[in-house]
Amino acid sequence: MKDGPIRYELWHEGVEDPPPRSRLYSLEPIGIGTSEVESLSGYINRLAQAHCVRASTLLKNEVIPHIAKNGPFDQNQGAKPARSLPRGNRERLTRLICGTGLTAEKWVKVLGILTGRSDLRFLTLLDWRYVLHNRHLFSPTIRWCPTCFDAWLSAGRTVYNPLLWKLNPITSCLLHRRKLRAFCLHCHQPQNAFTGLGRPGFCSRCGEWLGSDDENDLQPEERLDEDEWQWQKWVVKNLGQLFQVAPTLDRPPPVETVARSVAYYLSQLSDESLVKASKAIGHRPDRFRRWSQGKRARMQIDLLLKFCFHCEISLVEFLTESPPASPPFFSSASQKLIPPKATKGRWRPKGVKREELRQVMKSLLEREFPPLSLRAVAKRVNLVSRTLLYYEPELCRQIVARRVVYREQNNERIHSVLEEALRHSPPPTLKDVAKRNGFATSVAWNHYPDLCVKIVAKHKNHEKQAWENIGRELERIKCEENPLPTIKALASRFGCSVQSLHVYFPDLCHEIAVRRDEQQQACFLNRREQLLSEIREAAHKLHAQGIFPSVNRVSEILPRPRGIGGNKDIVAELRKIRKELGWKQ
Repeated sequence: MKDGPIRYELWHEGVEDPPPRSRLYSLEPIGIGTSEVESLSGYINRLAQAHCVRASTLLKNEVIPHIAKNGPFDQNQGAKPARSLPRGNRERLTRLICGTGLTAEKWVKVLGILTGRSDLRFLTLLDWRYVLHNRHLFSPTIRWCPTCFDAWLSAGRTVYNPLLWKLNPITSCLLHRRKLRAFCLHCHQPQNAFTGLGRPGFCSRCGEWLGSDDENDLQPEERLDEDEWQWQKWVVKNLGQLFQVAPTLDRPPPVETVARSVAYYLSQLSDESLVKASKAIGHRPDRFRRWSQGKRARMQIDLLLKFCFHCEISLVEFLTESPPASPPFFSSASQKLIPPKATKGRWRPKGVKREELRQVMKSLLEREFPPLSLRAVAKRVNLVSRTLLYYEPELCRQIVARRVVYREQNNERIHSVLEEALRHSPPPTLKDVAKRNGFATSVAWNHYPDLCVKIVAKHKNHEKQAWENIGRELERIKCEENPLPTIKALASRFGCSVQSLHVYFPDLCHEIAVRRDEQQQACFLNRREQLLSEIREAAHKLHAQGIFPSVNRVSEILPRPRGIGGNKDIVAELRKIRKELGWKQ
């Protein structure tokens, strides 16, 4: 029976390229487009946990090396790991990477390339960078809701740190009507960022669980009164709307948004409402004028919330919707909105004994050298400068004139000293010149930067030439001197430190050290051969006299008597000699 043809599936010749691979796991962020979106710092902690490493290890080996590099980088090409994370600035770093500045933008870009995600910017406030100020935007400490942590764990949800909890105006959890907690109840310590024990939901210091569902766990200071509760509800709702709207924005709101909105809504306020709003916000009405004119284009988040609250408008509408065109804020129709700034009366000092003050100022003017400045004189008499000007204007003018003359003379002296230092050989350092002549280097740089540049350049060239000469001398010493000196002796000969020689000439220092070891080994072998020859002659001499060549007898008749009984190799050689001479051992 003849087999029939076998039919196979047809394959297309063109094979599609596989999708690009990311260096780190493409971990999906939590809550994007909702008010409970997680923070970028919390995302980094979860990313480290997914890789089974510490957050500090992930940052040092994968993130920070690429952050420090300028220009594009290849995500699959590892960079040199950072030595360590800055300890004192870790909490500040968590605020910066979640904020509105260049740091947040750079971290979002690098983490996006490493994880292959393009939505990490929504874990920060970058979409509001032109209208929100970084100052007082985030809380200086890490805070959380223990009840939320416990509820998430019980429901099988991922424990994470929402971005809302990092914002400074938010102090409470709306769901459980309690204040956020800032310290661990087990060790009574605040939390550290990016530490070895910093798993989401666990203490970064003692490693204990931070969640709790016990009503008795609620501390007295964590309870909310009714007024604070109503304010927090409004704040959380409005700030949460910022995170909900962020993914739908085509572009960040422009910088002039705040100025236009402030000008419009202020024009709708009556005089009474304006005064009331200014008192509630805690600023004079003239501050509103600056905001409306764009001189302070970005308001602090707490002031912005208070302004929107008293204008009865949501924060999202204030920052995203363009108000209708309105006349300039300080037109004739709106001048009455801002009350005129109160003029202060002339300042007059009180309680000063004028005669005593005059005597002290005359004494300081005539006897003090170098002459004091007017501010220093005022500090001596425990007053301010304007008090002296009010009572003794003539003496103040003399003090200032004397100080000016002294400074001019001192500057001329510094100029001549710097010129002399340029002619000096070998050229000194600028620091030595300043220290020797009693002035600060900052003064020299401020008044005579050109001379300072020449002095520094001349000393640098001299130092370079000196090190070149030292290098040539080391080459000569390596080839000619025998025995070679130690590196310490060479450093003392050249007037420098051992560390400097190793830094500038590592290869030469290594060659000299190796050659010196070889010379010392050769000298040791020569001395040993000479000693064995002397022992052999002494043993033969004793043998010729019929005396047993013992160790002590041989030691006594050596050209340079010494004890050889402690050297096992020498004693073994002496035994061989006695055996050759026929002595029984």
